[in-house]
Amino acid sequence: EEAIGMHRAALELRPVGHPHRRSSLLGLALCLLHRYDIQGAVADLEEVILLKRAALELCLPGDPDRGLFLDSLGTSLRTRFQKQAVMRDLEEAIDLHHAALELHPLGHPYRHSSRHGLALCLLRRYENQG
Repeated sequence: EEAIGMHRAALELRPVGHPHRRSSLLGLALCLLHRYDIQGAVADLEEVILLKRAALELCLPGDPDRGLFLDSLGTSLRTRFQKQAVMRDLEEAIDLHHAALELHPLGHPYRHSSRHGLALCLLRRYENQG
């Protein structure tokens, strides 16, 4: 709880346009995701997704970290799909992991993460739709 409060305070000190706002968004998202893992409060997961969307918007095309941000949001959407079974979350997660995979060509150190995230989403879709 204290870490979440501190990350919220740090985010207030980094308004839109601040060069380190993206890292504050992600720091808060990670703390909320950890709390979600422990307590299972859907509101935490909803906020995580909003924060990751905001961070991704700050990650412009050509940014070397863009693939990681795409994967991260895709993973959170897959988590929400597993909780709420809203198919558009899973479809968006698949699109995000595909986009990340395109940014992680053969030999890229994070390619395995993109492939793994995509595989999990496709498995969930198969389990849901056959």
